[in-house]
Amino acid sequence: MPDMPEQPLSNTSSSHLAAEAFAALPPIMQARLIQSQRVILIANNPSIDTAILKTLLQPTDMLVLFNDFIHADFFAHHPLAKDLPKLLFFRQIGDSKLHFGLPPRSNSVTAILDMTKQAPLGILFGNAAYQFPMPCDDPNPADDPITDNRVLEIPEPLEKLLRSDEHCAVLSEQHKVVADYPIFTNIHSSAPTSGFLLYRLLLSARLHIQQKQKAETLLSIVMLGFNNDDKTAHFWEGHNWAFERQALATPPTGVEIIRQY
Repeated sequence: MPDMPEQPLSNTSSSHLAAEAFAALPPIMQARLIQSQRVILIANNPSIDTAILKTLLQPTDMLVLFNDFIHADFFAHHPLAKDLPKLLFFRQIGDSKLHFGLPPRSNSVTAILDMTKQAPLGILFGNAAYQFPMPCDDPNPADDPITDNRVLEIPEPLEKLLRSDEHCAVLSEQHKVVADYPIFTNIHSSAPTSGFLLYRLLLSARLHIQQKQKAETLLSIVMLGFNNDDKTAHFWEGHNWAFERQALATPPTGVEIIRQY
């Protein structure tokens, strides 16, 4: 299927879609998003260093981190970051029981457990709830070989959180906020990137907040490290990169894109 130009969502501005997007967030994150002045989506881009984060972060921010996210210790312990509410998104790996960034794959479980002690934490799972898989459930273990320092079991306090309806929710990669996304029908699991999916979800959710609060301005969204060219090494062919680049070429009001290399 060829790349298609972006088509505007016919109901992007509708109250119903905005309310659905907001409701897709874990309840604890709904409350924090309303109180935040800005939400920052942070890509797994190795060129983002902690000096950039120290300059960028503000006490009224909410953070969105993806899969086995970068700078885990910084986000869990640094005075600028540890007290900020955080939404973690873990994408399901194909049709398996696994999610990127959670055991038995490479993970930041220790840092996540520390985060739960510092500030409100919400978790979104792509397509399916976390099923506590074992290494034998990994259909492609050679893709992510187990090392001696890999956390393979979820500690009990974190296991309780992962089963909590207050803290966790499941987000379909086919959510209505990406109904216009041109997938490649010849590629299994073709879908939006994690960053674009969460961007569209929050873009719609902030409209619900504005309508609910009768606010004059929309919540600010910052996308840090989401590159738009081939300087980035990982471009899975199942994502429609051309569509996403075009959609972000002219960000809407209140959206800032800070690229890193």
